[in-house]
Amino acid sequence: MADEVDHRRRGARYRARRRAVSLLFEAELRDADVVQLAEERRRMGEESQEFHDVAPYTMEIVTGVAERLDRLDSTISEHLREWTLERLPAVDRAVLRAAAWELLFGSDEVDAAVVIDQAVLLVSDLSAEKSVPYVNAVLDRVAGLAQHIRAAERAVSSLDGPDGPDVGDTGGPDVSQA
Repeated sequence: MADEVDHRRRGARYRARRRAVSLLFEAELRDADVVQLAEERRRMGEESQEFHDVAPYTMEIVTGVAERLDRLDSTISEHLREWTLERLPAVDRAVLRAAAWELLFGSDEVDAAVVIDQAVLLVSDLSAEKSVPYVNAVLDRVAGLAQHIRAAERAVSSLDGPDGPDVGDTGGPDVSQA
């Protein structure tokens, strides 16, 4: 009961993050599609009071991680010291993936320090004590890249978007004949 009260005190975003980590962990263990698993749980939550509903922010994290899993794993792996992603405990991988997605691709309104702080809380609740400083250090390094990655993502999406320039249109004179 005290643990349940503590989660309530931490807020809706913390609960959404915790649920996303739980779903990512379960999907990895079951070798299941995490988005389908989350959708199934969401439907179960709507149909029965015995199951907790899956919050929209949980779905956003889970879907984002699923869509960018290779990129997230690559980025996380680049910042690990003396470990490989596969050797980390599965719960630590789930926390790192969810937090890295928030840092790199999530809403700009979510503060990086809050994401890291809550990821550390999750690891302290769900994993080994020695994982806490390690996950904190990895996420701190990932957060250092976040501004650059977000800027690159915006640049690419503006070129691909409906308002982006046409492929051949550079806005300047045609110098291909020169």
